[in-house]
Order: sequence, then C-alpha cells, then structure tokens
Amino acid sequence: MIAAKPEGGAAAPRVIYVYGVARAPRRRISALPRIEGIVPGAPVIPLVHADLVAFVSAVPTAQFGAREFASAMNDTDWLKDRILVHEKVLEELRSSYDVVPFRFGTIYLEPARAANALARHRAALCEALDRIRDASEWGLKLFCDRDVLRRRTETQSEALQELRNTLARASPGARFFLQKKYVKALDGETAASIASSVKRIRQRLDRCACESTRIELQPAAAHGRSAEMVMNAAYLVADDSVGQLKQVIAALQEEFADHGFDFEVTGPWPPYHFVTTWQEGKPDGAASDR
Repeated sequence: MIAAKPEGGAAAPRVIYVYGVARAPRRRISALPRIEGIVPGAPVIPLVHADLVAFVSAVPTAQFGAREFASAMNDTDWLKDRILVHEKVLEELRSSYDVVPFRFGTIYLEPARAANALARHRAALCEALDRIRDASEWGLKLFCDRDVLRRRTETQSEALQELRNTLARASPGARFFLQKKYVKALDGETAASIASSVKRIRQRLDRCACESTRIELQPAAAHGRSAEMVMNAAYLVADDSVGQLKQVIAALQEEFADHGFDFEVTGPWPPYHFVTTWQEGKPDGAASDR
C-alpha cells in the first residue's frame, strides 16, 4: 500500500490506477501537462520502467480499494462518469503518445507492483505498441433505410418487373400466391443488395487501413436511429492515411446515398479494438491484486 497526500487534504492511503502504457521517450520525460485523473485530486503522472511508461493516478483506497470499488461499481452514475474520464485521459494522451489502453478499473497496490507488471509483460506490450505505431482507431457505422432501398430495387430489377407483369395478367385466385412470391423476391433482392454493398464498402475501406475488425451490430434501441445498422467496424489507420480514408468515405457516401445508406464516422480513438489482449484479459497483478 502506498500513502500519498491528496490535494487540499490530509494524507490518506492510495493505490495505483493505470490508464495505459506507451514507449518511454529516450530523453527524460518532462512534466506532463496537467491531466485530471479518474477522480479529482489524482492527476495523471508517468511511471517509467525501462523503455516503457505507464500513465497512472494515485487514487484513494477509500474509493478504489477492493471492497470499495466493488461497491462503487453498483452506482451507475458514478461508474458512467468514471468510464468517461478514463476515456478522456486516453484521448489526451493519444495526442502525444501511441498508447496501449488498459481496461477500466486496472489497479495495483503500489507503484512497484505496476512496474513489475510492465517488466513481466514487456514483450506483449512492445508487440502491441509496434502494431499501433503512428496509427489510431476510426469507427464506421453504416445504416440503411430499407424502404428507400426496396423502392430502388423494385425499379431496377428485371426479375421483379417480370413478376409484376405476371401479377397484372393473373386471375384473382392466382394473384394472392403470386403477390406473396413477389414480396419474398423483393425482400431477397433487398437483402442481397445490402450484403453486396457492405462487401464493396469494406473492400474499399480496407485499402486505407492497416487492419480492420467487425463489431457486433447494434439494435435501434442502442443507436437511436430509425434506419437499420447493417455494418459496424473499426479501422486501424496510419496517421498519414487518414486523409485518404476521409476521401473514400465521402465518395462512398455520395455513391450510396440514393440507395438509402448513411455513414457515421467517429475518431480518432485509442486503438481499443486492436490490442484485445490488454482489453479483455487481466495483466497479472492487475485489478484483482489489491
């Protein structure tokens, strides 16, 4: 356990909260611009070990001790605010460093244990840092208004035109079954058009990226749009390719707008989806080692 003096108060027990890890500059790290940490009075500071630097805050055990933190996790408002601060810190660090983001709630009892974790996991961290060097994550969501696409499909499909001609000539008795066949065919062609469009869009975006990964599609209740989400992906993009990415997205938006598609682009982000070992797994001694 470490003891640190919080701003404006008496000394209190503290533990080490970790935001992420970067390569330590060859020259001595100068003082960081003040970045407010996960809680007030716990600014972000560098913890250097060999050629790596962890960005950490000394946070009060009264909030981040094992039992206290487990209890705080049940407070939805507190949890949401802290997660947003964690992400904001990583965003600020990203402007100066390639950072492997650690998952929310990674805590060590003392600086020595955090430094030991850097030593134990140096090879994996260095591999991750090489992977994301001079690159950032961009998110892309693709939405489709099926009604717009269905109308376009109806006007352009020769097969559907033949079915409509057959419907027009059919007897009242046969028309019921032909109408069901027509709707099924229209649904099928619309779905095929979405799949084909998503494939083409992915291929063009992949040319701008170092890596890409698919993310689970969100329901309307989560994304809040009336249109259906048909693609959700993250792209690891080299800093010098961001201009190309934006140009390609603008061209795709123009090309596919009449088909009922709309793009939502976010970024740059820390590379959350491209260092999954450190997002999903616990480094030894982290989080539970309190």
